[in-house]
Amino acid sequence: MYDFDSPIDRTKTDSLKWKSTGACRSAAYPDVIPMWVADMDFATPPEVVEEMKRRAGHPIYGYSAEPEALYAAYTRWMRDRYGQGVEREWLSFSPGIVPAIATAIRAFTERGDGVAITPPVYHPFKKLIEKNGRAVVEAPLVDRGGRYEFDFGALDAACAKARLLVLCSPHNPIGRVWSRDELLAVAEIAERRDVIVVADEIHADLVFAPARVEPALGLGERLRKRLVSAWAPSKTFNIAGLQASVIVVPDEGLRAAFALESEATGLGGPNCMATAAAATAYERCGPWLDEALAYMRGNYEALVGGLSARAPALKVYPLEGTYLAWIDFRGAGLSGDVGGELVERAGLWLDAGTRFGSGGSGFARLNLGCSRAVVETAADRLAEAFG
Repeated sequence: MYDFDSPIDRTKTDSLKWKSTGACRSAAYPDVIPMWVADMDFATPPEVVEEMKRRAGHPIYGYSAEPEALYAAYTRWMRDRYGQGVEREWLSFSPGIVPAIATAIRAFTERGDGVAITPPVYHPFKKLIEKNGRAVVEAPLVDRGGRYEFDFGALDAACAKARLLVLCSPHNPIGRVWSRDELLAVAEIAERRDVIVVADEIHADLVFAPARVEPALGLGERLRKRLVSAWAPSKTFNIAGLQASVIVVPDEGLRAAFALESEATGLGGPNCMATAAAATAYERCGPWLDEALAYMRGNYEALVGGLSARAPALKVYPLEGTYLAWIDFRGAGLSGDVGGELVERAGLWLDAGTRFGSGGSGFARLNLGCSRAVVETAADRLAEAFG
């Protein structure tokens, strides 16, 4: 039994999530609560902490070789958790998924080429496309009866103008876990339009039953020939600061092009602490994840329950995956970038929906990876402000 209730002070740890709260001012709430970036406030699994202490006990912190222990642990994790076979030669290391997506954009497209995304979506996608001189091609998701879906007509049209599609699966920020049929339809479009698919699957382990994640690697050989799949234990086990991701490229030609671009940009190998911690997480921390998922599901229910009666104008979307609640504030009269107003009126620092592009006006994303007491306080503040 793990402890997810006890608060942990992160204010003196250079935490990105907590360091800038002093810049957020609220007359009503001097203690602004940061619930924005996807970074849990739970203690990292104790098995990982012990492994970090063991490694830190060796007094030399030099360069690390290829992280074979991490590759082996990831391969077993995929086999045991998802029934998915992964070959060793498909694997390479990246310090993060965002750098890997940037590498793929440069490896498989030229300046001016189109790169497709499905907003509202994780905001670095658009920035990476623009910063690398490529054209953003959007296929916005559609809200059908309170649940987001792909607009396959729009996606087909976008892929007709693109060389590469960045797929977010599960989807951040709207919390959808795509079904196998939905993903097969995406794969069919990609094949017909001859588009490379870069699948950001960083939240794939963070899925709530009855939803079931479908790894892109399991969607058939035709997609594998055009696939870059990006996984990491970082969100799963709250070790993002260790910067360890596994990039899976089954096709030999794509793999060679990706490796060449990685070398050209000096992407680099793992830090000396990352491999042992990440491998330990995959090898020993499945029970911690299962308990964390159950706890965060309870957090979601506490948020919905706290708002449904007292602030019915606020709509919390169904959460199938990720630990990020997507909230519609338009019924309370808000629009555009709602971040500043939420700080001022509710003392909450959330990610404004406008950060995620088209369809984000009037929305915000709330991080549920924290103690139940914090979620209940957030619900109370939102009800007080918008009830």
